[in-house]
Amino acid sequence: MDQDRDRPRRRRRRHRHRSGEDYISGLPDELLRSILLRLGSARAAARTSVLSRHWRHVSANLPELVFGNGMPTAPATSFLNVVDGALAAYTATNLETLHIIVPTDGDNGFNGIPARHVVPWLRFAAERVAGELVLLMPPVQRPPLHEPWPEPEVDWEEYVLELPACERAETIVLRLHHHWWLRLPPAGGVFTALTSLTILFATMKGSEITALVSERCPCLRNLRLCLTLVYASDVSIRSDSLRSLSYSVTETQWLEVMETRRLEVVTPRLENLFVRAHIDEARFSVPKLQRVVWRAAAYNPQRHRFDGVGRRLRLLDLGESFTVTPLMQEFNEVDELILGISTPRGSGVHEIFFNETNKMPKCKILRISLRWNKHGLAPVILHLLRNCSSTKKLSVQLVDSCGYSSGKHCWSTSLCRLEESRRAKGVALNSLEQIEITSHESSQEELLEFVEQLLSICNAAVLKKLVINYTAFFDPSRTKTVCKKMRRMCHPNTELEVYEFSDGGCVRFY
Repeated sequence: MDQDRDRPRRRRRRHRHRSGEDYISGLPDELLRSILLRLGSARAAARTSVLSRHWRHVSANLPELVFGNGMPTAPATSFLNVVDGALAAYTATNLETLHIIVPTDGDNGFNGIPARHVVPWLRFAAERVAGELVLLMPPVQRPPLHEPWPEPEVDWEEYVLELPACERAETIVLRLHHHWWLRLPPAGGVFTALTSLTILFATMKGSEITALVSERCPCLRNLRLCLTLVYASDVSIRSDSLRSLSYSVTETQWLEVMETRRLEVVTPRLENLFVRAHIDEARFSVPKLQRVVWRAAAYNPQRHRFDGVGRRLRLLDLGESFTVTPLMQEFNEVDELILGISTPRGSGVHEIFFNETNKMPKCKILRISLRWNKHGLAPVILHLLRNCSSTKKLSVQLVDSCGYSSGKHCWSTSLCRLEESRRAKGVALNSLEQIEITSHESSQEELLEFVEQLLSICNAAVLKKLVINYTAFFDPSRTKTVCKKMRRMCHPNTELEVYEFSDGGCVRFY
């Protein structure tokens, strides 16, 4: 009986063998696509054509093409041939995902790929991609410190890259080269479906940035630009759909001018703003603004204006620039305020800082990164807390950039000499519930002294937690003693956590 049931199967196998048909070719196309997609690489999928002629048709119709993701490093010519061949053989009209991640191995010639080789890739994407386009070029290898940068080529046409309108693409991420000049086609075209656009490390004209964002991306919600300007330019970003904007203008060795003369942002729905650029003048009409990260060289209320913005933010991050503190005075209340403090020595400079931070917004979370020596540590923290008495969480990161623990004396111009900074008078933190201190350079004695000063101005009944994070350079035999001293400083109801960071990771010590 069993032999009778096996006879049809044997006949089918003999028929496939005589006709040259393989077992794989009989599988449904949907199943074959699922198998090829699990390979995670268009190059690997293309190689499977040796298993079956039918697979060649399937691999040319995949909804996703991924190049460079986990692929073994090969010479640049080989990689480029694989990408060119796969795109030329592709027959489907809709491609959901196209990722081309060029390897970063400069020794194999990847740094020398010209812009003109990428042009047909972008044209293919404009015709086929109906989802996500990601093109990541390798970063340019910097020469050794003792060697100068190579002189830029004079013929800019070698570096021109045209960005055609990808009407159906929803997400575009481009990481190019600073010396590639990204242009818009004169014929126009609209990125109709585009909601997220990222362009990193390219050169553009300010007028073309304006045209791209304000005229050709009607549905754009998220925009991230890290560019070099061809010359000092005006940039205007007007969008009714934009929710998040990151605008960064960087320096290069190829262009001497990269500043923005005037930046205008008129976006009624914008909530998140990141700015890193030298901007002469700026106007932001952003009534729904919630988060600001300001990394510009300076903030001058006379030249940089926020129009129609509410007086409350969820986040204000001012980085480490001493010249941007006036931006705080634009707002009355901030949920989270991040300050990086790094100023030159000298009583005159310190007094300017104290005066400009006398008025600070109310904040629930205050994060401070301090880069002064130990003589400026307590005075600065006490001054800021005096003006942020409603803070519920304080995070202090202590980083030594100029000999934090090495100074054993006070100069006459030190902060310690300022009358206001010598005591904690007038500082009462009745709302502070959590303190977190991260220390990389301070000694145990200095850390203990700082913790004691902070605890002396806290309401012991309100403070719930004290967290200490430190780099593992303390004497292990004394660390437990230090923890016990901190425990005695704290109220019995205050939870103490001490974490040690080392090459092996993070370990809770106490």
